Amino acid sequence: MKYLSKILLIFILVPFFSDAQSNYKPGFVVVAKGDTLRGFIDYQDWDSNPEEISFKTSPGDKERKTYMLNDINYFSITGLAAYKKYTCSISTDVTNTLHLGEGRDTSVKVATVFLRVLQQGKNLALYSYTDGLKTRFYIGETPAFTPAELVYRIYYDMANPGGRTVNENTYQKQLFALANKYNMLDDKTTARLQTANYEKGDLLTIVSRINQVSKVDFEKKYTDHGKVAFYISAALSMSNTTSSPQSSYSIAGGIPYNSYQPAVAFGLDFIPDPNGRAEFRVDLSVNPSQFNALYKLRVSPYVDARASYNQLGVFLTPQAMYNFYNAPNFKFYLGVGFALTYFNFSKPYFQSQNTSSPDPGFPQESFYFNTLNNAFLFKAGFRIQRNWEIYFNYYTSTAATKGGYFGLNNVLKQAGVSYFFGK
Repeated sequence: MKYLSKILLIFILVPFFSDAQSNYKPGFVVVAKGDTLRGFIDYQDWDSNPEEISFKTSPGDKERKTYMLNDINYFSITGLAAYKKYTCSISTDVTNTLHLGEGRDTSVKVATVFLRVLQQGKNLALYSYTDGLKTRFYIGETPAFTPAELVYRIYYDMANPGGRTVNENTYQKQLFALANKYNMLDDKTTARLQTANYEKGDLLTIVSRINQVSKVDFEKKYTDHGKVAFYISAALSMSNTTSSPQSSYSIAGGIPYNSYQPAVAFGLDFIPDPNGRAEFRVDLSVNPSQFNALYKLRVSPYVDARASYNQLGVFLTPQAMYNFYNAPNFKFYLGVGFALTYFNFSKPYFQSQNTSSPDPGFPQESFYFNTLNNAFLFKAGFRIQRNWEIYFNYYTSTAATKGGYFGLNNVLKQAGVSYFFGK
């Protein structure tokens, strides 16, 4: 339990320190004077549009510069995101269906913010702005691409004969007018407009059609493609087999046993987001171990005893990890998983150590092996140079035997190395 407690403590404490972790990616900023500065920008999983960014000329620089809204007009993190400064109207009505108000709310505020540039094409630009209230989308027309909010409202109206909830999909009418203006209002676009939700994917699809973005380019630039890699692992396993102090085995002098054996695994690793912080895995591992306890019986016939067997475990383990440190060539992660386990046992032995003359008074007890089980996995590791990984696994206790005389339980700890193909 002391190992489990330490691992759980790490899982509790690390998130409190992870907020300060930097994640510098290549990019550039356009300062207020119009100059372009190339370097590295600290790209975070921003829940809201940022109001400031941290910038370095090179990732190894100790000093970093913070740019505020007044300092820059535009910044881009290569291949990940771009933001442009605008002064615009921002709606303040609530669209969360759990907190809707009574009546139509048209309140707005005017503020200078960084809008995220989702697409800027031949005819239109699509932007988004998220704060603590909600996400809004903006549309801009060539040549200046000045943003105007795409309007969506939802509210309660007690006088509404069609029901209490009113949805105002004004954004559909706005995009319909723009598609017509740029001669892109065909049947397919009309059908998409009529069913478009107020969300990034649907709006990007329509704006891309108005901008005449090809299907190939759309798939390449705007479809989220998770990264999938196959990996193989080799590890040293330390299997700790123990029994309760109240078991007949322990009372008779039985002792724990540690087994050290090689283990192998192979699996698939999936990174759903381009920033690469969250990862999901599933692997199949083969984990051999032994139990070979040599001790002296504390009960009659008080002879040297041996309890032993071979154990082969096959684990199917889905896992979820998060990269708390996420540099391009070095990552540190913590993860959890749930292992479905199958065990095969062979060569069971419980008898006197003196095999040439067994003692007739030796206890005649059998192992009642438990072949199917499950365990939680706690995992920590380091990714080095994209393809290599050093990891540490801790599997919670599984029952090797179904009670009886022995009552044996097994905890598995591993230190290993993985190699990833396709990273």
